[in-house]
Amino acid sequence: MDPAMDSNAIYNGTTGSPNNSTYSPEDDAYFTRLFVVLIFVILVSLFGMVGNGTVIWILGFCMKRNSFTTYILNLSVADFAFLIDLDLEIICSFLNSFYDTNYSIILIWLLPRLCIFTFSTSQFLLAAISIDRCVCLFFPLWHKCHRPSYLSTTVCATIWIFTFLISAIDFALAIYIDYFELWYYQFILNTVLCMPAMTISTIAMLINVFFLSPHHKRGLILKSILLALLFFLFFGFPVNASVLFQMYYIPTSPYFKHYAAIGTSINSAINPLIYFLVGRDKKAQSRGRIKKILGELFQEEESCKEDVEYSFKMHL
Repeated sequence: MDPAMDSNAIYNGTTGSPNNSTYSPEDDAYFTRLFVVLIFVILVSLFGMVGNGTVIWILGFCMKRNSFTTYILNLSVADFAFLIDLDLEIICSFLNSFYDTNYSIILIWLLPRLCIFTFSTSQFLLAAISIDRCVCLFFPLWHKCHRPSYLSTTVCATIWIFTFLISAIDFALAIYIDYFELWYYQFILNTVLCMPAMTISTIAMLINVFFLSPHHKRGLILKSILLALLFFLFFGFPVNASVLFQMYYIPTSPYFKHYAAIGTSINSAINPLIYFLVGRDKKAQSRGRIKKILGELFQEEESCKEDVEYSFKMHL
C-alpha cells in the first residue's frame, strides 16, 4: 500500500523530477524499481482475482456450504476485494501522477481505508480459520458433535462488521475533523490479536502433526490451511510491521516496503492456488475439473471424521 501512494511522487516536483535541482540518479533508480514493483503487484493481483473469483463462484453457487466452507468463502471475498482495492489505488496513483485529475481525494481518504478494511478482514478470518482447525484437531469430538452450526456465520459477520466500523469511523474522522491517525491502530490491532492466534495455532498444529501423532493420516484441508498460514507469516505480516515502523518513526529500507507491498498481493492471491495444488490427485492421469478438486477438498467431514475415529481408538 505504501508503494501505491509513493507512485504519486514519480513526477512530482517536490520529490525529484528531471527539472528539479534535487534530482539525482538514485531517484531515477528508485522510481524505476518502484514502477517494476507496482507492475508486478498488478499482475499478481489479476491472477489472484481470477483464483479467488473461481473459489467464490464454486463455494457460493455450486456447492452446499458447511461451517468450514463458510470461512473459506468469506476469506476469498475479502482477498478478492482487497486485490481490487489495491489495483485501483495503484492505477489512480499513476493517473494522478501523470495527469491533472481529481483522484487525490479518493487516494487520500477512500481507497487506502478500503484496502485496510479488506486486508484486516482477511487477517481476522484467517485467524478464525486457524483457531477452528486447531480446535478440530485437538478436540474433534466437541467440534463434530457440540459445535454450534451457526458459529461460522456469526464469527464471519462479526469480523466484517467490526473491521468495517473501524474503517468507517476513521474515514468519517478524516473527512470532518482532519484526523488521519486511527488507521494506524488497526494494524496494531491486527498484530496484537491476529498474529498470536495464527502463530500459536500454526505451531500447535505442526507439533501435533509431526510429533504427537506423526503416523496419523491427516486430511488435505489441514495441509492447505497450514500452508496458507505459513505463507501469511512470510508474505502478509511484513506490511503490518512496515506500518508499525512508520507509526513509531523507525527507519526502514525501501526494499522492505516494496517487499511488504509484493507480499500483500501474493498473500491474497496464493490461497486458491494452494487449494488446487493440495486438492488435485497427482497420481490420476486426468487433472480433473477445478470444481471437483475443490469439492473434494472442502469437505470438513473428511478431516474431522478421521480425527473422531482416531480419538475413539485412543480412548479404547
